[in-house]
Amino acid sequence: MLGLVLGGLLAWLGYRAQLLSSGGAVAVLVGMVIISLAAGWVWSLALLVTLASIGFWARFRQGFKRTINERFRERARLGWWQILARIGWPVMLALLYGLLTPERGVFAAYIGALAATAADGWGTELGVLSNQEPRLLISRIQVPAGTAGAISILGLVAGVAASWLIGFAGLLLTAVEAWLDQLAVAPALFWLPVAAMIGGMAGSLTDSLLGATAQGITYCEHCKERSEYRVHSCGRPTQPVRGWSWLTNDGINLVCSLVGAAVTAGAVTWLARFGGRW
Repeated sequence: MLGLVLGGLLAWLGYRAQLLSSGGAVAVLVGMVIISLAAGWVWSLALLVTLASIGFWARFRQGFKRTINERFRERARLGWWQILARIGWPVMLALLYGLLTPERGVFAAYIGALAATAADGWGTELGVLSNQEPRLLISRIQVPAGTAGAISILGLVAGVAASWLIGFAGLLLTAVEAWLDQLAVAPALFWLPVAAMIGGMAGSLTDSLLGATAQGITYCEHCKERSEYRVHSCGRPTQPVRGWSWLTNDGINLVCSLVGAAVTAGAVTWLARFGGRW
């Protein structure tokens, strides 16, 4: 019931805010219900914090963002595929935890996947507002705000804050659950905020690396602008200039969450053993 209520509320708010399509709203609802049934309320609330925070920053200064870059000017409501790219791996981890192995490492990986998604989302939505032009991760060349694979100091700071917040939320919710059940929090999970920050930034920087090197980028001859789409905002077809045409931003988002999950789980294990707390 909690998953149904939280998922319905989040889906409704996202749809009303013009961030989600009907398919995207259904995907959020279904994902929240599956996570709640498989792993419990702690997991579903962690997802709620992640998606709500990204949605908040997506709405922040939305009018100004539309004047900066095609990505924001032609921003469409997220469909089910875009939502799947962001929460598909967390849903799989919740199912793994609930059906096969209730291990702490799986929960750490889940928080890491959410941390990477949040770091990427916050970094994009806040980094584009930086007064300084971002630079490509590899070449360090200055490029217009919103360019795929570009990073800025503001975006990096936002990513660090987002990933730490998700890690802290995971620890706090776990502590509340342990208090309600009159149990002790697993000592290893006290490292979760730091581990999530490491994993979240690893996933976010992997996202930027792939965006700067492998993502399919096209060019509009009429507008003299690069684009991530086959049809530019002016309505004219674009020509490929670099990267793999099949590797879109959605595919990179999926890789981002995978890297975040793996690095966070590994970081929790290493930090806990180093501190003698595993």
